[in-house]
Amino acid sequence: MANDFSFDPRVKALYRFENSLNDGKGGNHLTGSGSVSFNATDKREGGYSADLEQAESDYAFRADVDLDADFPLKSGDATKKISVCFWLKPESYINYAGLFTKWNWTGNKRSLEIQRQYSTLKINCGHTDGSQYQNFNTGISLNNGEWYHVAVCIDGKTAKSLYVRVFRASNSTVSEFKGTLTNELWVGDAKMVVGAIDAPGSDSYFDGLLDEMVIFNELLSVLEIDAIRTGTYSYPLTEVRVETVGAQVAYTDQDGFVRVDAAGFMAAYGLFAEIGEVQVNAGGLMVAYGVAPPPRRVFPVPHPQVRWQNYFGKRKFPVVG
Repeated sequence: MANDFSFDPRVKALYRFENSLNDGKGGNHLTGSGSVSFNATDKREGGYSADLEQAESDYAFRADVDLDADFPLKSGDATKKISVCFWLKPESYINYAGLFTKWNWTGNKRSLEIQRQYSTLKINCGHTDGSQYQNFNTGISLNNGEWYHVAVCIDGKTAKSLYVRVFRASNSTVSEFKGTLTNELWVGDAKMVVGAIDAPGSDSYFDGLLDEMVIFNELLSVLEIDAIRTGTYSYPLTEVRVETVGAQVAYTDQDGFVRVDAAGFMAAYGLFAEIGEVQVNAGGLMVAYGVAPPPRRVFPVPHPQVRWQNYFGKRKFPVVG
């Protein structure tokens, strides 16, 4: 299967690396530097992955001024929300290898740097005037010769939150990291760079394979991240989540849901008003609640033991006796 991002308005760039550096969603096509190539035998999605060689100073970039107007962290972005998902397979340990960045050391233009320092995934978030930054050491190892799916979600303004989710393909394990930004994320005009940083040095090039990088201007849920990883993503996504009380909630595209609440009772809520609610209560009895039009007035049907009293100018009424 393949992910379908075509109807998701939050997707602002999609790099499938299908023998090119073109953006499959918007106009944010990348320009290669060095000798970026493509690998048809070792990939995670589609027919190719991007092959970056540190020894050849390979990376890809797009100038800030050329990014689409609604691209996250483009200069002038007031929302400061971004989610980035991608596959990577490192081939060597580099000191400060940039993976996805808007980061320029020499110009004090530090916004975001998703970085692999030797084997450890780190996230750097710039603040103040771009001259300062906060470093997050996720403690998650990305070993050479293995495929990993990485998702980084940042709200750099309102919640000031960081969420990282990494899937290791060799043993299907998931690692997570959560952090809080102490300052609002700074947004500047550094280049958007894949595989290095803006104005890179020899120790900032990534060496390895990258596949299906997708960039959102909104935060993603865990369900969305995992669907992207498994190649089953489409928008809008039916959501199933486990709440803090242990309740399982299944949301449909139409906002109906099926819920097992904290007490273990099952309640199925219809998608449409006329379906109403079906609930298994504490006694194990199933109760169906129907939402119906207002009840109509109904008068009793005459019965042999019921006589009808009638007064002139007044409505009939039954008298039982």
